[in-house]
Amino acid sequence: MGGLTASLLLAPAVPVLAAAPAKPLTPAQLRAPLLTPEDLGDGFTPNTKRRRAALAPDAAHTKKCVQAIKALKPLLASKAAVFIDKEGEPSGVKQFALSAAPARLIPWQRVGKVMVRDCAGVNASTKKIKEKISKLSVGKLGDWAYGIRYSKTIPEMNPEPIHAMDVVLIRVKNTVTLLVSDGFFATFDPDLSRQAAEAAVPKLQDAQETA
Repeated sequence: MGGLTASLLLAPAVPVLAAAPAKPLTPAQLRAPLLTPEDLGDGFTPNTKRRRAALAPDAAHTKKCVQAIKALKPLLASKAAVFIDKEGEPSGVKQFALSAAPARLIPWQRVGKVMVRDCAGVNASTKKIKEKISKLSVGKLGDWAYGIRYSKTIPEMNPEPIHAMDVVLIRVKNTVTLLVSDGFFATFDPDLSRQAAEAAVPKLQDAQETA
């Protein structure tokens, strides 16, 4: 036994193989875990208008912020997309997603950083209208997350925003997803973007672990 024990102790250690990186999801695999109305609770329904847009240039205001929002176009054009409305109200959430090898996802983090850098702090308020963009946090979700919130309020009409929008960019392993939630005429839900993100991230994680 002594010789066997000694030989085992002196034997070279077998290297532990690192876990293989998650492979990019196919279009079908990527569409399957996207948000559904049921993920957001009662009162949500599919939006048949399917408008592919985030913050409009006239809301972004500055040249730098407009350029930052334009960088989201590849995601907004993705075939993996869902559009969900709050039933009976001009508000809801949209999700867009892309999956790729890790090296191809690195630039997306810069897109998120630039969006926050060049849009958060924009203030186009006047005496009658309060219109601004601020940094938005949805918590520690995925590998990284960046977000902004746009708000336009006419205090004389209503203390609630006449239009507001959250734009959130998140990376989940080998997938990047964009969440856009907005509302018109005081229907904006300030908690919807966080709720959508908290539902979307685990679904994308599970899809990649089981792919």
